[in-house]
Amino acid sequence: MTNANTVPIAVKTGPSSYLIAYQLAEPEIGSWSTVNPGSRFTIEVSNLGQDNWTYLGSVACGETFEVPSTFGPIPLFRSKLEETYLYIGIRKIELEGTSNFRDIGGYRSEDSSQIRFGKIFRSDNLAKLTRADWKVIEELDVGYIIDLRQADEKARSRTAVPKSSNLEVIEIPIDVDILGKNELLQHIFSREIKRITHDDMAQMYGDILTKFRSELTQVVSLLLDPSRRNKVVHCTAGKDRTGLSVALIQLLCKIPRQQIVSDFLLSNSFRTPARIAALSERLRSHSVDIEDIVPYLSASKPALLRAFEILDNHYDGAENYVTFDETSSWEPADSWKSDLLYP
Repeated sequence: MTNANTVPIAVKTGPSSYLIAYQLAEPEIGSWSTVNPGSRFTIEVSNLGQDNWTYLGSVACGETFEVPSTFGPIPLFRSKLEETYLYIGIRKIELEGTSNFRDIGGYRSEDSSQIRFGKIFRSDNLAKLTRADWKVIEELDVGYIIDLRQADEKARSRTAVPKSSNLEVIEIPIDVDILGKNELLQHIFSREIKRITHDDMAQMYGDILTKFRSELTQVVSLLLDPSRRNKVVHCTAGKDRTGLSVALIQLLCKIPRQQIVSDFLLSNSFRTPARIAALSERLRSHSVDIEDIVPYLSASKPALLRAFEILDNHYDGAENYVTFDETSSWEPADSWKSDLLYP
């Protein structure tokens, strides 16, 4: 049914219709693959975050099926896999005001447990969320938004949480510095910076890990805290600071690194093309070749692999990097696992 290179995911195709597809190990544009006609799933459906399963029947990979509207806009599916269940959720949550809002659930650990869907979400900037978007976030039972942006980023794009909401925004600013510069676009437009390479991005990831260990530990601690409601972690693009934060969670959950890379690279399908399109005319007017800065505008696989190397070689793994005892108000031993992982 699955292998190490793919993970089944649900894709919404209409108001109440869905299909099961495979998430590619290294996604590109159009990152859902349904080319596997031998795959069939006998599925049940439930409301996300609940345990009220209803039998739907057998569906083939890529075959559209209908779900009763009573299961809401973001249902959860499961299929029996040997003696346990394989949970199949919706990866990308479609919102009008973001392009990169997604669920980190569903990835399988080395012991075949899965990260629960509906617990932790990752995103780009939330400043343009519409009233309908905030309603979806409310339906996802999100209680906390962890904002990793710096002060100037937040000043330009404020997150306007609805007054009626009981959402709590927790600000943990993490600086991003490439080639010794902040506010990179203005330096690119002025031609002070003419090229940004994957090595430059890798250097930035290393700097974030070494300079912001306490902040990243705090982020991870909040995301894993079983006493807090569902959480969203985000920065401006939802790929670098957010990507490192989520990768640390996934490493602690023993998710194979190929799957961590897969999740990380989804930003290149969901955000990068739109970002390049939005900037292309302005870049051309300043005589900037987009190809010279693509590593900056995208999720850089070499940068994430460098982060893995630093965690392994300098900290002896993510477990030792994350210094829970310095920031946690809860006992992190194993209490978070039953909350975050399907057995």
